[in-house]
Parts: sequence; structure tokens; C-alpha cells
Amino acid sequence: MEELLVSIIVPVYNVEVYIAKCIESIQRQTYKNLQIILVDDGSTDKSGEICDNYALFDQRIQVIHQKNKGPVGARKTGLENAKGKYIGFVDGDDYIDSCMYYNLMNEIITTKSDFVHFGYWDNNSKKILPQKMLVELELNRKQLLGNAIFGRGITPSLWSKLFDADLIKKSHSLVPEKCFLGEDLICLCICILESRRVAFKDEAFYHYRVRKESLSHKNNIYDLSRMIHLYENLCDIFQIYNYYESMKSIMDEFLWNNSLEYIDRINQYDFQIARYFFNDGCKLEGKQIVIYGAGKVGRDYYAQISRYTDCVIEAWIDKYPDKYQYPHINIDGLEILKSIKFDILIIAVMKEKMANEIYNELEKIGVNKSKIYWSKPERYGLTPV
Repeated sequence: MEELLVSIIVPVYNVEVYIAKCIESIQRQTYKNLQIILVDDGSTDKSGEICDNYALFDQRIQVIHQKNKGPVGARKTGLENAKGKYIGFVDGDDYIDSCMYYNLMNEIITTKSDFVHFGYWDNNSKKILPQKMLVELELNRKQLLGNAIFGRGITPSLWSKLFDADLIKKSHSLVPEKCFLGEDLICLCICILESRRVAFKDEAFYHYRVRKESLSHKNNIYDLSRMIHLYENLCDIFQIYNYYESMKSIMDEFLWNNSLEYIDRINQYDFQIARYFFNDGCKLEGKQIVIYGAGKVGRDYYAQISRYTDCVIEAWIDKYPDKYQYPHINIDGLEILKSIKFDILIIAVMKEKMANEIYNELEKIGVNKSKIYWSKPERYGLTPV
């Protein structure tokens, strides 16, 4: 295989503990014709200095120091300096297997794809693999866009892909620099809209490190507005490419689901905002009630039923009560059923299969089956298409 130049862009920001391992994993690639661009995005620790030291001994390494511009700005700087026919990304706190770019170059050239998507290791423990396939986008573009938006078989991360240089430079140039959430997803959608063929390789070469302090894992009070801004940015992109009408229902579902996820986070210890409700309230009048299940459905059922004055919640139980902690509310284990009286036990779970498993378990421990009740929870508001 002819060794065409591959540019690898590494955004670096305050990762002094990890950056050496990252750089060395790139240096050890069996594919040698590399341009390694380290963009020090205004680090306040020793990350930039470490990058400079590696550049002294490897002519393939180029270090660029700049004021902090965030991930989008750092990658744009890298792309402006990239000279390779193909371009990949590695985050400064991650590392890669030595065979990664050899395998990816072989795949992208053999299949004549515009980009190749591959698997990764999540904190060295969980292997995330796509299904091996070759997608002709003239026939499957909408489906792949939907899969990208909902993370079905293709993750939005740029580091899990190798791109044709012209494709990624054009696509990334359309990503708003002041984008604080979902910049990779925006870029990926543009890449899909611009591509003709995409390859999926069912091998994992990348080691993704989950850090609690990283931007993508912070729960921020502004996340909801940022998510709405992401939704608007994606809609704008689809308008430009005349895909808005075909993607409208998918985008509405995306907005709905992400809004509910945000509500779940801020509502973790507070029951003011409910997502699900018990749809057969007449069954509860005058009854002593047990709620089984302390997850999302159970939490919302408790909030709903505890406001009723014509029934009493005798216990809220779960098979694993220690998993849940709600202020001023006790979650009991199943053993409490032996010491309390109740008229109805409501199974508060979403899926019928799980409800049936709980039903059988309760019968085995002696709960009268006529007292056990489950119905599919209703959702407040609009149900997405």
C-alpha cells in the first residue's frame, strides 16, 4: 500500500497527565507517513511544554500554541495546517493501538470511501464496535443521518473516524465556532450529506478515556439551552442541503428525547417535573398502595399518587433499594411486604417483559396475584413520531 500522508490532529488542553501516552501511541504507528499536529489550546498546565519536548526528537510533530478557543477552534487550527490526503483526530487524553492507521488506510483506499468509522475501547473495559458494512449514501443517507443523531451504530465523535481531507475540511468549516454542545455531531451530519460512500470497520483501535471533569460529562445548568442551540444548528444545516423536510420528524424526536433527559438530570432528587403518569387512577380510590420500582417511572408514580388524598402509599419498594436515595423518602426492600397490609401493588416499570418478571417473582414470595397490577405508563406531553 502506497503510504499517502495522513495528518493527525490532537487538540490539547490541560492534559499533562495523559498527553505523553497519547503522543507516544501515535509515534508508534506502523503506518509511518504521518503529520502529527499538536494544538495546545491555551493550556495552563505543562501540556504545551510536554508537546514541545516531543517535537524536538520527531520531525513529524508540529506544535501550535494558541489562546484558548475550545475544541472547535483547536480542530480548525489543526485543519488549517493539515497537509495530508487523509485526516484523523485523537483527543489529548486518549491513546491508540499501533496498527490503527495502517488498518484504516487500507480500509478507506480499498473501499474507495469518503470516511471510515471504527470501534473503540471505553476506559479499557467496554468494547464498542460498529457492524461491518459499506454504505452507499445515495440510497441510505436519511437512515444514516438518523442513526448518527441517535447514536445507533455510529458515534458522532470525530476521533472514531478517518476522513478524506477535502471532505473534513469543508464539513468542519461549517461548524459554528461558538458551539458548546454537539460540535462533532454537526460535523458528522455534514460529512454524511457531502459523502457518497462510508465504510464501517468492526474493529476497535482507539482507547477513549472517560474523565469526570471533561466537558462532555459535566451536568451544566445551561445544557438545555445549548441542546436547543444544537437542534437549531442541525436544522439550519439540513435547510442548506434541502434535507429539512425529510429530517423534521427525526429532529423533533431528537429535541423531545434530549429535553426529557435533561429534565431527568435536574429532577434526580426533586419530583416537581414528571415524565410518566399512572393512567388508571380510579383503581386507587380508597386503597392502601405499594409502588414497586424506584427508577424514573416509580419516581413519577410516587410524585403523582402521593398528591391524592383518597388513597395511601404504604410503601415504596425496590429489589435493590440501596441504589436509590431520595431526600425524606425511604425505599424499602421486598421483605417489608411481609409486615404491611396493602390492597394493590403497582409495578412501576416501562417494559412489559420486565413487569412480567417482577410479577412472577412477587408470586413466588407469596404476594396474592390479584393484588399485583401493571399497565404501560403514559407519558406527559407530546409523544414523538
